[in-house]
Amino acid sequence: MKNHLCPPAGDATSGAPLTPQRNPAQPNEPPRNGSHRLPEREGGGRHCPQPGLKDILARYLDLFDLAPVGYVTISQGGTVVEANLTFAAMVGVQRDSLAGEPLERFITPEEHEAFLGRRTRLHESQERQSWEMRMLRDDGSTFWAQLQAIPEREGESWITLDDITARKRDESDLELKSFTLDNLAEEVLWLAADGTIWNINQVACEKLGYNRDELLNLSVMDINPQMTKEGWRSFWEELKQTGNLKLESSHRTRDGRCYPTEVVANYFNRNGFEYCYSIVRDITAHKNLEKALQDSEEQFRTLCNSAPIGIFSADREGNSILSNPRWEEIAGLSAAECIGKGWTRAIHPDDREEQAKTWLEAMSTGRVYSHEYRLLTPLGKTIWVRALANPIKDPDGTVLGYVWTVEDITELQQSRQEILKTQKLESLGVLAGGIAHDFNNILTAILGNISLARLQLNDTAKVTKRLEEAETATTRAKDLTRQLITFARGGEPLKKNIDVSSLLREATDFALHGSNVKCRFDLPDDIWMVEADEAQLSQVIHNLVFNAIQAMPGGGTISIGASNVVSQEGGRKFVKISVTDTGTGIPAHHMQQIFDPYFSTKENSIGLGLATCHSILKKHGGKIRAASTLGRGSTFLVSLPAADQADEAPSPSAAEGSNTRRHILVMDDEEMIRELAEAILTEFGYSVECVESGAQAIELYAARKEENRPFSAVILDLTIPGGIGGRETMEKLRSLDPHVRAIVSSGYSDDPVVANFREHGFSAVLSKPYRPQEMGRVLQELFAP
Repeated sequence: MKNHLCPPAGDATSGAPLTPQRNPAQPNEPPRNGSHRLPEREGGGRHCPQPGLKDILARYLDLFDLAPVGYVTISQGGTVVEANLTFAAMVGVQRDSLAGEPLERFITPEEHEAFLGRRTRLHESQERQSWEMRMLRDDGSTFWAQLQAIPEREGESWITLDDITARKRDESDLELKSFTLDNLAEEVLWLAADGTIWNINQVACEKLGYNRDELLNLSVMDINPQMTKEGWRSFWEELKQTGNLKLESSHRTRDGRCYPTEVVANYFNRNGFEYCYSIVRDITAHKNLEKALQDSEEQFRTLCNSAPIGIFSADREGNSILSNPRWEEIAGLSAAECIGKGWTRAIHPDDREEQAKTWLEAMSTGRVYSHEYRLLTPLGKTIWVRALANPIKDPDGTVLGYVWTVEDITELQQSRQEILKTQKLESLGVLAGGIAHDFNNILTAILGNISLARLQLNDTAKVTKRLEEAETATTRAKDLTRQLITFARGGEPLKKNIDVSSLLREATDFALHGSNVKCRFDLPDDIWMVEADEAQLSQVIHNLVFNAIQAMPGGGTISIGASNVVSQEGGRKFVKISVTDTGTGIPAHHMQQIFDPYFSTKENSIGLGLATCHSILKKHGGKIRAASTLGRGSTFLVSLPAADQADEAPSPSAAEGSNTRRHILVMDDEEMIRELAEAILTEFGYSVECVESGAQAIELYAARKEENRPFSAVILDLTIPGGIGGRETMEKLRSLDPHVRAIVSSGYSDDPVVANFREHGFSAVLSKPYRPQEMGRVLQELFAP
């Protein structure tokens, strides 16, 4: 080290080469025999060399310090005697601080034992030792070094160190890449431009049944039965142009077995060497699965095409992606017409909105659902179908679409209607005795009071009293008739504001005729009104009361209550109605089915009562639910939206005196109705003309219009047996006068024309039977500004 040397005459580094030259034979071997040390003076001191030697010594020291490898001399005890600047830089310390430091300080602890073993062998064998180990820098970081040790005199050793960290990293990377390639699931091949195999991974050797040396003597034509030399040349040219190709092929093993493959080939040109790097995947399992899927699809297609029920499926957007011949036959559509959203044209126009709602709900919930609806074929035939829909889901549970099985139930539906009619007739038979009794009482009251009125003509007060009694009896007859119509017919709701308490009492009284059951009412005076079809709501109450009667064959008491409720969500107002019996109760396992059509636990019942209640309430925006305890009875709870405000019937007297210039046309096939209408309208100050048929009404309306004496309004009877009814007459009148104001009159309040009168051009409804006040109110509202 420099502190052991005499200082040179000048700068020791001037003129020294920056890159020292090594002995080619021993590139890392330091000078031998201590030639780098200065001669000692006699007496143990050092003396400065002669002037000629100073330059040589300075040059030597520069070569020693600037060598690209580290030099270090260690004592027999393993401490550093001398080291060059390169070694000091390697371990990250000042060279002056190295003297006396144990070399083990710069060796990782894991390598200490190995280093001691090397030193021992060095001194025992006196032969050069070479090895690699991890060295430790002063800052704690490590590096790889190649060490060569040479024994020297007096127990000291020379060691050269070459930093091989980069080389070790490259070797590690290469080993990792080789390991990775050999352990891939796919075969990897490097092919030269002529198709010969240049390199291959271990997986390819195992798959093909060759060892590596054998494969390196083969070409792609030897392992690919589909590849010829001409085919390879064509493939190679295409690969050079595109840079990469993906294709399906096959490989042949050493024993001649072939298996399908998928090849991803990439073209490379490295320093003029062209080659193909290919990744080859065995797709036997995929092909087997594909074949199994094709077989399964063929089986499904055969099953689907021969199925006696319709089958079709649609994606999330409702586009049909599959349909079988039976579905096409049911819908009356061709296969091409069913594709996309074409199948929706088969749904009956009146059912499309409901089906759209059902579809959206199903897509959001992913539930299995069953429903019945109508189809309308291109030939105009209505088909009833029952459809069972099952969701198609991906592994995450996302609904991708639905598949339906569809059954034509038109004949079944017709049978149901016949059964329903029969059941209603049977029910009417059960009620006939009580109804006949009531009608006889009512007729007795009417006839008796009218007869008494004749006898008491001279006493105005008594006559008035008798007529009022007759009118009251007639009102009871009207209510009874309305109940019978409701029971016998269904239809769209004709909504108006209803007094719930009155309706509950009337409907219950009707249902209790001839039974041994009593009713207890809990109806507060402030119950809100509801907007509903009076007849249909009466049918709901009738059905619930009738069920309660059947649940108590030995008699009992039904409790009926009502209350006002405000929902917590949105503050909407509802009226809740409860019907409670003390009968046998409903088994828990039947509770989920009681509202299903044709479900019943009673003998001789087809189970439409509660289903009808559910359907009617749904049309009214209401709900129904049930609670039951076996052996203790059941409670049915009905919820209906409250009406915004009560109907206010204007007094007909207010219209009197203002109608003298208004001209009314009345059409009705019943003479007594025409006479009554004329008398009422005349009483209210209108001028009236009456006809008995639609043809006469059209003719008279046109004539008066031509005479410039047009009618202010017309009242048309909806049903004219054997003639033109109100709906057809209205169509003709609208063609004559688009601004015609017409009132439809009918005893069937639930007729679709009555329920949707505005859709047919009518301005109002007058339900039969009616009082003069009701006719006056309808006309007053019609002429109101």
